[in-house]
Formats: sequence, structure tokens, C-alpha cells
Amino acid sequence: MKSTLITALLFLFTVCVGLVSAAAPDYTIIGVEVNDLQAFGGSTTIPNLDVERGETIEIEVTLQGNATIPGGQVPDVRVEARIVGYEFGTVSDISDIFSVDEGLVYKKRLTLVIPEDIDASELYTLRVEASDSRNEDQIEFTLNIDEQRHSLNIFDILVNPSSNVVAGQPIFVISRIENLGELKEDDVRVTASIPELGVSTSNFIDELITELQEEEEEFRLDEQSSRQLEFLLRIPEDAQTGEYTLKVDVLYNRGHSLLTETRKIFVKGMEKPKEVDTLINIDSTTKRVNQNEETSFKLMFANMGTEKGLYTVQVDGVAPWGQYRVEPGFITVQADGTAEANIFIRANDNAEPRNYVSVVRVMMGREIVHEFNVNTEVVGVAQKTSTTTVKTVLAVIFIILVIALVVLGLIIAFRKMKEDNEGSETMTNVAEGQTYYYYPQYQGNQRR
Repeated sequence: MKSTLITALLFLFTVCVGLVSAAAPDYTIIGVEVNDLQAFGGSTTIPNLDVERGETIEIEVTLQGNATIPGGQVPDVRVEARIVGYEFGTVSDISDIFSVDEGLVYKKRLTLVIPEDIDASELYTLRVEASDSRNEDQIEFTLNIDEQRHSLNIFDILVNPSSNVVAGQPIFVISRIENLGELKEDDVRVTASIPELGVSTSNFIDELITELQEEEEEFRLDEQSSRQLEFLLRIPEDAQTGEYTLKVDVLYNRGHSLLTETRKIFVKGMEKPKEVDTLINIDSTTKRVNQNEETSFKLMFANMGTEKGLYTVQVDGVAPWGQYRVEPGFITVQADGTAEANIFIRANDNAEPRNYVSVVRVMMGREIVHEFNVNTEVVGVAQKTSTTTVKTVLAVIFIILVIALVVLGLIIAFRKMKEDNEGSETMTNVAEGQTYYYYPQYQGNQRR
């Protein structure tokens, strides 16, 4: 029985200590200022405060430590201010941890931003609190939140097909604007732009009624408190790869109020074509061809660049009097290299004998890099016969000249042979002449 009584007394003592601690903390809030207005302090207390949506509240809290604090100091103290009753989250600010010493005074500054979408014309609780693990002191005020006279809000910005886009392609920007103000807004101009790329477009919203008018159904069927606009922005083809800022500007209140929201988009620049510097020439711009025969033009390429070039050749103006072909079909010219291509043009057998002008285009992909005008003179049958006759006559004359040269050569050869034979005969006669012998007479015979 005695132990039970002792336990009960200990429990009662603990509760009493807790109550005393809660009732008499080691520090006290002695002053609160809201936007430089003394809301609490000394004999002054303003329990009701009026603020507007979107407004920033500066709160200054003055805290004093008691004259006697167990241990002389209270560690880990925080000061917090918050608005109670916001549907979509918490509106609060809290100070850093600090220590409170006996008899000293501390000032802490907090900032609260009233949300744009908080319900207006409603009463909320502003609670200012100083606390640690054992102590707590708080003061509450009533906040009346009103609409601003003129207030629009960009509810959201959407980018389609996505915020990653390739240079040269368009993006669609969807922006939803809502009226959170006290008054209806007319002639609202909305502009979507990417300043770094120099692209922008604008549109107008004729009118936006207030939320209160919409709630009380004081409007026509075509009137709304929010509108959605769509914009088309085309990214320039020469845009560099990188991140850019997409801006949506809302100009309202007869041009006196401006609202801006931004989003980030990433642009992938188009790859620049490799540097190809090719000189192109043609062997002749005029050729002659007979009916049902073909002639050719030679193209010569010299690549002075650092990358290879791939070309094709097109010829316009050949049909219907003839046909053409290009060999090879694709011309590859390596860096610091050369190449050739031949254009063969065949005249039809019924082509009218005259001069025809054709256009030779050298292409790199879809780009025309060079053009030549070539003339093809088609020769008819009569001209062909005349040409053949001339060729025949020239051939006969050539043969006669050859025969004459051969005969002349033979004559000269025969004469030379005759002279050589006569010289040989003279030498033979001298060699075969008579030989004379001399016999002297004996002297004895002479004596007789």
C-alpha cells in the first residue's frame, strides 16, 4: 500500500513539473512585427492582420531569456512562423538553431510568401512559435487574405512534342492563364519567345473574369476566369547545340502589369556539311554528232578541300531529240584528289538537224554546285554524205600520193643499181688486160 502511494506521488510530481515547465518556459516572445507593423509587444496586440495573395510578409520576432534559467542557457532553440489552413501545402519559415542565455534579448527575421492560389476572402491563422526540446512559447494572429486588384497567373506552360528539339523543327507552346485578381481583365497580350534565337509570337485574350464572378455564376457562357493559348515557334536551322530559355510574357492591366514565366529547352544543332572545295571543268561546250550516233563531254573534278565529295550529274534539255547517260553515275572525289566523268549524248535517228542547248548540273546531294550550258549540233543525212565524199576524195588522193612516192622510190633505186653495176664492169676490164713479156737476145748470135 505504501509503495503504491509513493508511486502515485512520484507520478503526480512528474506531471506537475511538466505543467510548470510548459506554463513557464525559459524564454518569452516579447515582440512581433509584421511588415514593420507592431502586431504584438508590451501592451500592443493586433490580433487581426490583412494581407494579399502573392504578397511577401516580413516577420520580426523578439525573444528574451528568463532571468533564471537552469544551467544558465537553453540550447537548440528555433523560431518558426507558419500560416495554418492552406490546402495545398505548408506556408512556413524557420530560423537556424541558436542558444538562449539568461536575460538576453534575441531578434529573428522570417519571411512568408502568400501563395497566388490560396483561397481569397478567407480567414487564416498566423502562428509564431519559439521552441526547443523542453520549452515552447507561441502567439497566434488572424490573417485575412484578399485578392490583389490586378493579378494574373501563368498556371502552366507545356512544350510539344518535347523540350528537346532539333534545329529547324517547330515546337508548340501551350500556356494557360488564369485571373486571380479582384477585377476582370480585358485585352491581355501573351507572347512566347526564345530571345537567344530571335523567335517570338503573340496572341490576345479578349477578357478574363474573376474567380468570384465564376463562382457566383455572374458571367456569360463564353466568359471564363482562365484561358489556354497555343503558339508555334520554329527553331532556326542554324541554331547551335545548347540550352535556351523559353519565355512566356503576359501583359495586362492596360499595359501596366507584366508577368513572366520561363522554361528551359534543349536544342540539338544540325551537323554542318563537311568542307568540300572542288573545282569542276568541262573539256568543251560544243560538240557535233550525226543522227543515231553519240558524242561525249568530259567533266574533270579537283578537290581542294579536306573532306571527300560525292557528286551526281544531271542533264536537262536532251529529250525528246536524244538520250544521255553519265559514267560513272556517282563521282567520288577524295580530299586533294581528282576524278573524271563522261556525259554521252546520242541523237535520235529522227532528230532535227540543228543546234541544241542542254544544261549540265553537278549535284552534291540536293545542292547544285555547278552548271554548264553545252551545245550539241546534230548533223543530217545530206551533211553526212557530203562529209563522207570529202573523206573518200581525201583518201584517194592520199593513196595516189603514196603510189607516186613508191614509184619514185623504185626509179631512184634502179638508177642507183645501174650506176653501181657500170663501176664494177670497168674495174673488171682493167684486171683482165693482156700481159706482155720481154725476152732479150743472146749476144752470141749478134757476133755472127
